[in-house]
Amino acid sequence: MTEELAFLIPTKNRHQCLDRTLALVQRAVAVAGSDRCTILVCDQSPHPYPGGHGVTVQHRPDLSGLPAARNALLAACSAELVCFLDDDTDVGADFARNLLALARQEPEQVAWGPVVEVRGRWTRRLHRLLQLGAFHDPRRQTAGIADRQTTALFGCCFAVRRRVALQVGFDARRPGYALGEDLDFFMRLVAAIGGAPVIRFASCLRARHRRDGADRDSAERRGIAKAGFLLLQARRHGAGNPATLIHLILALGAAASGRGAEPASWRGLWRGLNRACRRGSSAHR
Repeated sequence: MTEELAFLIPTKNRHQCLDRTLALVQRAVAVAGSDRCTILVCDQSPHPYPGGHGVTVQHRPDLSGLPAARNALLAACSAELVCFLDDDTDVGADFARNLLALARQEPEQVAWGPVVEVRGRWTRRLHRLLQLGAFHDPRRQTAGIADRQTTALFGCCFAVRRRVALQVGFDARRPGYALGEDLDFFMRLVAAIGGAPVIRFASCLRARHRRDGADRDSAERRGIAKAGFLLLQARRHGAGNPATLIHLILALGAAASGRGAEPASWRGLWRGLNRACRRGSSAHR
């Protein structure tokens, strides 16, 4: 039988995290039927994960970042439905079975995912006021488990029909963790399908993002990464909007407010803006 679902897991230098994640994915595959699912890992570590037990490993230390690894995994599988997982994400035992049922019962939908992060009331208000235009992120308005349409899913755990993912692809030019690459992917996906409501949160999909190593970066380093991402969003998705500059200033303020899950420093944001602007100027010479 041809695989219907492929779990695609990029990883780098985190084999211990991957062990826990794979054990739970294998459990979910067993519940759904091992002949219906496959598990692929793209390991960018110097030394590859051993694989086996139903896990196929691509050893790709040559790839520069997370988006390139996602593209490599997409190209390596043939399943009609793919589920991208971070290497520190736990899935419920019925995850694969429920996901396959959704794909069969909802042919008009192209992507599904669980709500894995929630925001308090004041944080949701902050994002509603300060994340506008190209910086609007519907995931920052989630208050709990939901069954509703959205325009973006959480990058640590989402499923999409493979033909659509191949059409849109991930921006392999971005190195490293590539902050915000998941939001960029969904914004381009929505544009490609003309804004139709085909992405949704599904409460039957149970997952938890452990966020292993979430505190490894300082507020300054987070600021550098966030500034680069926000400027990229402004250029790529806000170029036709005369209010984008104002929206960018507001988004930078939100990033440094201390209210987010990973707050940044003003110093880091300033350094990141300078770095991104210099890089942009060099590219246009």
